[in-house]
This record gives sequence, structure tokens and C-alpha cells, in this order.
Amino acid sequence: MTRALNDTQLALLHTHLVVPLAVGDVLYGDLQLTDDVHYELHAALSEVDPDSALLAIAIGARHICESLKDEHPLSAALLIECDRILDEYGPDWLSNYHKGPVDEDKLFDMLQHIPEDLESLAELLDSISAAVRDPEDTVKQLCDILSIQARAHMEIADFILNEIAYEDGESQAGSYSVHMVPDKADNVILFPIHRVRSS
Repeated sequence: MTRALNDTQLALLHTHLVVPLAVGDVLYGDLQLTDDVHYELHAALSEVDPDSALLAIAIGARHICESLKDEHPLSAALLIECDRILDEYGPDWLSNYHKGPVDEDKLFDMLQHIPEDLESLAELLDSISAAVRDPEDTVKQLCDILSIQARAHMEIADFILNEIAYEDGESQAGSYSVHMVPDKADNVILFPIHRVRSS
């Protein structure tokens, strides 16, 4: 199958999104998954928009799949889903990275599919986490972090879509900023902030 996203673009996504680099360092490098790193991963994902979070989680999950190899039967399904998401969203995300806001009609079209894609990632990550019995296992902890953030951003994307629909087609997606902070139990507290765009 021809990939829409080439290796250079994938490397750029790693650099711009940051979180995938950290996940890779935890799995393959010398970065320890301490409480501080837990918090930093949650915080980094919470500070981005749902489309950026979707890509960051997909790349992070891709690293998890590669580290598992064939140890878990669902890792192959998760890898396929990650690659689909990266091919579908990655090129457009990169093309708009330095070009200011995305056209709001295009943003609405894209947002319509983001909640279900985030949910799909979360379900696969949860299944892999459930199969790992050791609660201190690095793969299990990373799956849990990425799943929690995927579900949080799913709710945010749904919230934005509902607001757009409520405004009868007048997109307010760029008016939302969301701050999510994990507590010590890895629950995520959502604080949607509505900033009205000046005309």
C-alpha cells in the first residue's frame, strides 16, 4: 500500500508534536517514566488541539506497537489504525503548520471524524493495557496515558462540533481553548474556555 506520509514528514511530526519523541525515549532510550514524566506527557497532550493530539497519540501508539512486535495480537490492528490516521491527517496538518488558521469549513469537515478516530485509538490502547498484568509495566502505563488523553480530546472535539452545530453553521472552533490537568489518580479534569473571536 502506498503511504501518503513519507519518512521525512513523519520525522517532522515527531519534532513538532514533541510527545512522540518522549514516548520513544521511554521505550527505547533512558527516559524513566517517573511521576514527573507522567504529568509532563499529560500536560503536553492537554495543551494541543484535538487534531494535533490525535496525531501525537497515533505516533506514540505506533512506537508502542513496534516495541511489542508480535507479543499482543491487537498490536497489529493498532498499528494499522495508527498508519491510517497518520496518512489521513498528517499531510494536511503539516501543510497548515506555519500558515495560520485552517479554513473553518475544512476544519469542521475534519473535526467530524476526529472523535471516532480518537475513540478507536483509545479502545485499542485499553485492550492492550488490559492484557498487561503488571501495573508498573512501561507499555501499560503509556497505553493508559495515551488512552486517557484520547478520550479527553474526543469529548473536546464533540463539544466543539456541538457548538458549531448550535451556531447554525457559524464555526467557532478557533475560539476554544481547553486546559486539561491529570490528578494523581490519572483522572483528567477538563476546563473548556470560550473566547469570543473579535470581528
